[in-house]
Amino acid sequence: MASFIIISGRSGSGKSTALHILEDLDYYCIDNLPASLIPELVGKAAGQGKTANMAVSIDARNIAADLQEFPTKFDQLRAAGITAKVIYLDSDSPTLVKRFSETRRKHPLTSGKTG
Repeated sequence: MASFIIISGRSGSGKSTALHILEDLDYYCIDNLPASLIPELVGKAAGQGKTANMAVSIDARNIAADLQEFPTKFDQLRAAGITAKVIYLDSDSPTLVKRFSETRRKHPLTSGKTG
């Protein structure tokens, strides 16, 4: 596998947009993949002889135990010779809430009505 990018960040920070850009750059992308499935995804791709660039997004909605195991899983990718990178996206809270109100979705940081 040429490159494996893991994108994370708070809801509304631009994870899906970043994945769309990577997809335009010929990455195979998966949005909101549970962190525990990363090794299986990489193993399956390697087993099929696929060497394409891949990118996934994960966020805080992952199961807590999966997120606690993430550093170990990431180290395993690198130990297997995979060029793995993590990109963390963020923005200030008012901007995140504004982005969600534009889509008329409720942001996890708010407790009221949508836009």
